[in-house]
Amino acid sequence: MKMPYPCSILPRSFPFPIARSDPGRESLRKARCSTMGSKALRLVCIIVFTAAFPAAARRDTFKQEMRFGAEAAQRGLWREAAFRWEKILKNDPDNARAHNNLAVAYESLGQFDRARKEYEIARRLAPDSKEIRNNYESFLEFCKLIKGCGAEPEATPGPGALAPSPSPTPGSAEPSPSESPGGPPFGA
Repeated sequence: MKMPYPCSILPRSFPFPIARSDPGRESLRKARCSTMGSKALRLVCIIVFTAAFPAAARRDTFKQEMRFGAEAAQRGLWREAAFRWEKILKNDPDNARAHNNLAVAYESLGQFDRARKEYEIARRLAPDSKEIRNNYESFLEFCKLIKGCGAEPEATPGPGALAPSPSPTPGSAEPSPSESPGGPPFGA
């Protein structure tokens, strides 16, 4: 059976076929049309709210990127993890946790200067965070062991604290890593 009215959105058998002689037929048509209008209105409202509040969608994206970066890091895919955390920092540059995670990724990739920079930003943004402080201290200890990370920023006061010195300081027994071509092996 075909429904004669174009705005009908009810199933064809709802609740039973209506005879042509039924006097309530017009009111049912109006009810169906108003139902269709309210559904269209709901759809428009959903579209408007989705467009008006994109922050909720960004928050989900942020969580997904953080989770994906952490999963990549756990699998040893440090470049992928670094990419994800860099992407987060483009939208949220004051996220201390993302800076810390990115520093760990750079450290694992052997990019120690970049790791130091990210750790320092993370420490500045969240000075009371134990996790960031512990990671940074572990990084500094690691740098002392391999002697390839440069001087500690706290040890060298002044504006050029992060700049490497061009020549060895008088009285130092070991040459700087830039002077010895191979450098000491790890752990020696």
